[in-house]
Amino acid sequence: MLPIFVVLVVGARALTPLFERRALMIAAPLLMVVSVVLFEASNLAGLGANKLWDGAFWPLVAVSAFTAGAGAALSILMWAELQSCFNSLQIVLYVSGAFFLGSVIGWMTFGMDESRLVVALLALPVLSFACLKLGFSKIPSDDLPKRTWGKLRFPWKLVIVLGVYEFVLGVKQGASFESDLFAFGVMLASAILFVVVYFFSHRFDFTRIYRTPIVLMVCGLLVALLAFSSNSMVSDVLVSAGYALMFLMLTVLLCDIAHRYGVSAVLLCGIEELVMFTSAAGHLTAAGMEGGMLPVNVDDPAVSVALVMLVVVASMVLLSEREYSRWGASFFGAGRLAFDGDERGRFVQRCAEIEERCGLSPREKEVFQLLAEGKNAAAIERELYIANGTLKSHTRRIYQKLGIHSRDELRALVHGEGSIRKGQG
Repeated sequence: MLPIFVVLVVGARALTPLFERRALMIAAPLLMVVSVVLFEASNLAGLGANKLWDGAFWPLVAVSAFTAGAGAALSILMWAELQSCFNSLQIVLYVSGAFFLGSVIGWMTFGMDESRLVVALLALPVLSFACLKLGFSKIPSDDLPKRTWGKLRFPWKLVIVLGVYEFVLGVKQGASFESDLFAFGVMLASAILFVVVYFFSHRFDFTRIYRTPIVLMVCGLLVALLAFSSNSMVSDVLVSAGYALMFLMLTVLLCDIAHRYGVSAVLLCGIEELVMFTSAAGHLTAAGMEGGMLPVNVDDPAVSVALVMLVVVASMVLLSEREYSRWGASFFGAGRLAFDGDERGRFVQRCAEIEERCGLSPREKEVFQLLAEGKNAAAIERELYIANGTLKSHTRRIYQKLGIHSRDELRALVHGEGSIRKGQG
C-alpha cells in the first residue's frame, strides 16, 4: 500500500476527487479480487500441481501482494472522501461504526478454513464497492468533494503523536501480541466512542475523548511493567484500544477538516495512512531485542519505562493546548490553516471567531454555521437529526447571545457587515 499512498498524496491535486474517476472506483475492488485469485494460484504453484507453474510461486505472491495493497489503498481513501461529506456528528458515528464493524468481521475470519476465507475475501470488496456507490449517490451535490481547495499547513503535531503510538504498538506486536486481542481493543475503543457520541452528544464535551488514548496507552504499558512481562492480555487490549482511539480521533479530525474547509480528504487521510508504517520500526526493534542485537530484552522493566516516557512526552505535544473546550479544527491546529485568499477559509474563520466571542455551545456552533451558510430549517433538521422545536430553541438562543433578531442580521454579521451586540448569556 505504501507506494500507492505516496502517489495519491503527491498527486492529490491532480487526481482528486477520486469518486469522479470511474476507472479508479472499479479498479479498487477489482484489484482486491484479482489478488485473492493470484494468491490461490500461488498456492497451487507452491504445491507443484502443474509443471507449467514451476517457478511461478514467488512472482504470483508478489503480484498478489501489490494488487491487494493497491486496491485497499484506493478503497480506504475513497471511503475517506465519502466520510468527509458528512457533518461532525455523522463523521464520528460513521467512522467509529465502520471501525467496530471492520474489527468484528476481521475477528470472525480468524481461524476460518481456507475455502470460506476465500469466499469472504472475494465478497467483501464487491460489497464495499456497492456500499460506496450507494453512499455517494445519497450525498447532496453541494456536499460532495470539490476539485478546488485552499493551501494549508498540516497539523503535524498530531501525526507525530500517532506515529509514536504506532511505534509502541509495533514493539508490543513484535514481542508477543495476539491478533484477537488487537481486534478486541479496536472493538472496545470504537464501541465506546459510538455509544458516547450517539447517546450523549448534546451533553458531552467531545474534547474529553481526546485525552483518553494517552491514559489507555500508559495504563497498558504500566500493566506490562508491573507484570514483568510483555505477554499480558490486559496490557495488550489497553494498548491496542489506546492506539485505535487515537487513530479514530485523528481520522475524525481530518475528515472534519476536509468537510469544513474543503481540503482533499485524500491528501489528509493519505498522510495519516503513511504514518501507520512507523509500526514496522517497532516490529524491527522488538525483533532486535529478541535476537540479541540490542542489549535489552523486550520484557525488561527498562523497556516498559522507556515506552511510557515516550508516550507521555509525545502526548504532551497534543495535551499542552490551552483550550480543551473546543473540539475540532482550532483545537488541533487546524485554526492555523493558511488559506491565502480562500473564501471558504475566511468564512469558517469568521464563524469560529463569532462562536468563540459569544460563547456558543458545540451544538449551537453547528446550527450557527448552517444558518450562516443559508440552509433552510428542513435541511438543518435533516443534517443534525433534530426536531423543529429543538432547532427553534437553538436559533433563539443563538440570536440572544449575538444580540440579533433575524437570519439577515446573522449573515450580515458573518460577512462583516454588522457588529456583535452580545445579549444575555
